[in-house]
Amino acid sequence: MRAPSRRWAAWAAWAALAAIVLGGAALRAWRLGPPGLTSDEAFSWRLTRYGIGEMLRRAAADVHPPLFYVVLKGWLAVWGDGPEALRGLSVVLGLAVVPLAFALVREAAMLEPTDGVPRVRRAAWLAAVLVALHATQVAQSRNARMYALGCALATLGAWLALRMVRRGGGWSAAWGLTAAAAGATHYYLLFTAAAQALWALVAAGADRARVARRVLAAAVLAAAAFAPWLPALVRQARQVRAEYWIPPATAGSLAEGVARWAVGMEAARAAVWITVVVAVVLLLAARSGRAGRFLVWQALAPWIFGLAVSTLSGRPLVLDRYMVFAQVFLLSAAAVAAMSFDGAAARAACAAVLVGAAAWGTLDLLHTYPAEPPAMATAARFLKRQAAPGERIVVDSPRALNKLRYYARQADGERLDIRAVLPERIPLSPHVSHVVSLADGDAIAQDDVFTSEATTVWVARETTASPDPPPPGWTITYARIFEGGEGTRFALTRYQRAPEPR
Repeated sequence: MRAPSRRWAAWAAWAALAAIVLGGAALRAWRLGPPGLTSDEAFSWRLTRYGIGEMLRRAAADVHPPLFYVVLKGWLAVWGDGPEALRGLSVVLGLAVVPLAFALVREAAMLEPTDGVPRVRRAAWLAAVLVALHATQVAQSRNARMYALGCALATLGAWLALRMVRRGGGWSAAWGLTAAAAGATHYYLLFTAAAQALWALVAAGADRARVARRVLAAAVLAAAAFAPWLPALVRQARQVRAEYWIPPATAGSLAEGVARWAVGMEAARAAVWITVVVAVVLLLAARSGRAGRFLVWQALAPWIFGLAVSTLSGRPLVLDRYMVFAQVFLLSAAAVAAMSFDGAAARAACAAVLVGAAAWGTLDLLHTYPAEPPAMATAARFLKRQAAPGERIVVDSPRALNKLRYYARQADGERLDIRAVLPERIPLSPHVSHVVSLADGDAIAQDDVFTSEATTVWVARETTASPDPPPPGWTITYARIFEGGEGTRFALTRYQRAPEPR
């Protein structure tokens, strides 16, 4: 009777894990389409509109590596580029992190003596729930950017690192390729890969020589796979050094970053206290055994490496949204710490506090998602109906251009002649303003807006300010402010050339 009993236990475990994943899916799918595209999401979409070679060239001119754009391009080719489909890739990748976190903690349990394995394995369930529920994980699983892919690769890499140390063989090659893929997704993930390699060398003990050979072989494979992109990385590093935009880290900003990292929402007033709680939780996890220390190291290493590089380079590199890649390890370490108590009541109470805090942050997040599309989407539908061929539509930045182009496409208005006025009204660096996404003919000089052959010009702005007065020989014939979800507003003003007197 033992074999059937084990089979039923295995099926029950799979069913429970599937239920956790489905719960996470429901949170990530809630009003997935209506929230307005961010300028970064629109940038992701715009890059996928180019051929693969041109897309890679333009990504190299930006500051991020290209793997996410390549994967997104293939995804959109299958599912289309509606808002739900555009964000759907991140939903799938974010959900994949849930079973990966479960597998990671169970694999980390093998670091413990035999009597400690069941305790850490219990923590795997709590880790999966926290990842499925946490506000930051939910938010990044709805973001058409590389963060969900990065979380999946970071977690997969940690699991493979554990397997590499224990078993070697093909696991070393798998870890090396995953490390290369992580670096090709976001450069901050190189800190995570380095943390995994360092842990493997330090934790190997008497088997260090053999493990070192495995790590070295995997690192060589990772470097070879990443090598074609290395010249682009060097150019991007020079660009960031010349025009960096990340503010310097201070004690206050670090505390607020740790607080957002922990609870998934703004908590400026309680930042110091939350930071203290995080420190206590990580200390408890580290004291609970080797599994806890492994997870704590993975959680803290990107912060440590980022601050070190910032200090040595003189350029700040610590940005709390980049720490989402290490957040799975924070949540997993917290689960291990909660399960380290001897009494069942204490474990249940700790688990309830962790789940309650995560649920609180996520409910607060879900309340911010609108049921209505943004004002720009409504304006795009209006322009599709009202703007005649030959009429020009101008926006004040490449960021606005990409968003309006996206919503025009959704309204079947790709024929609209939409252009960005350069220089921008508020000068920004090329990275922030997404100049590299512009195709030939996308931009128009400020002085040429009303001097071209066009007799009708629509000026579109994400503002409620009064329209600019018409230049000589032009008149305003229409002005409207559209309203939409999230309190968004979008202004359209139609300027028409005055008829010449007879």
